[in-house]
Amino acid sequence: MKNIKVFKIGGSLLTTPDKFIEIGRSLLKYRPKKICLVVSAMKGNTDNLIKTYLSAIPRPDFYNFEQFVGLGEVQSALLFESAFINLKQRVKAILPWMKEWPIYISLREKGELSPKKINERRNFSLLKKSRMAVKKYLLPLLKKGTIIIIPGFVARDSRDRILTLGRGGSDISALLMAELLGAEELVLLKDVKGVMSLDPGIIKTGKELNYLDSESLGLVAASGAQVLNPISLKHRTSLKLMRVVSTKSRGGTEIRFSKEVTVQASKTAFAVLTFIGEAIPETPGILHKISQRLARHDISIYSITISDNLIAIYTAEQRAEPAYRLLSPLLNRIKNLKVLNLKKGIGKIVVRSLKFINEPGIIKKIVTPISKKGINLWEVLTVHTDVMVFVEYKDLKPTYEIIKNIFKEKND
Repeated sequence: MKNIKVFKIGGSLLTTPDKFIEIGRSLLKYRPKKICLVVSAMKGNTDNLIKTYLSAIPRPDFYNFEQFVGLGEVQSALLFESAFINLKQRVKAILPWMKEWPIYISLREKGELSPKKINERRNFSLLKKSRMAVKKYLLPLLKKGTIIIIPGFVARDSRDRILTLGRGGSDISALLMAELLGAEELVLLKDVKGVMSLDPGIIKTGKELNYLDSESLGLVAASGAQVLNPISLKHRTSLKLMRVVSTKSRGGTEIRFSKEVTVQASKTAFAVLTFIGEAIPETPGILHKISQRLARHDISIYSITISDNLIAIYTAEQRAEPAYRLLSPLLNRIKNLKVLNLKKGIGKIVVRSLKFINEPGIIKKIVTPISKKGINLWEVLTVHTDVMVFVEYKDLKPTYEIIKNIFKEKND
């Protein structure tokens, strides 16, 4: 079905009861699109529910506790249903105990819910029953023009027990609903106009970003920006468009998704300059002194690795010897540095995917096939959505082919 928009309404917007009608009225401008809302609890409500339950029952029963702490989202869904009725709209809140409920999961292990607001990762799989419920109940409702409201954060298992997707789970609910409905767009309603260049909670003068690619979104989310739960991005498969927007604007930040996994090999060779010493992380200004010397001669740094006793600097191979000569005097100026080594002929492969965020086992998945071919890994680095694999340059092409084949099915 075409023209379906899913809206995720976060708790930061739901600060007072009057916000429900105000937000509901602002969404009417998206008509005649078919609208599904995924709603969070009012700000602070989940924290209060957790405190209330644990004060009453210090050693909680897992399923009763899960059902209780999800009541904040249920309250929000009912309030939004009433708001749209007040606005004379056809609307239906789909609550977890109803036959129309669409999110069914198999939870692989029970985890204790965090008392603090964080982004939790729960290991679960979506059950086929979810798609059946959407096809049988939700799509016909949308076809009739009914606004659907889904409480975020909560789900049901195969035995119809109510449980949660973990703290930060409403964003996961929104991604799942966008996928299940085949939505043309997922809209994240925020209290700012879009994704900002600076954290508005700290500095108010940041600029609104009109566009982000999906890789940048993953990095922004995983690095701590309150855009969305980065773990939710693991559940995206076919959704092409996401938008971050305020209730008072229609522009916002547009995010378009591309391939699930990209694999890129360096076109030129790199060299590694390695300082060996002691207490390197406790040496203030060491990175500044290194980068300053290289910058004065237009030598770029492509990667840096720091441990307790070494710091490795990757540069273009053709600039390696000039870089070595520039950095060698630091051995006499920084007492914790003892030796400077140079290694040439290094190739780099970058493997990037939103699904790598908080993904256990991804390093093993990449390096095991490489090691089986007898290829020596010089270094493996991970940063949020990226896995960077460094090998001898002569092994770059076969390593690239191995990694590309590992993820070939995901991109086909």
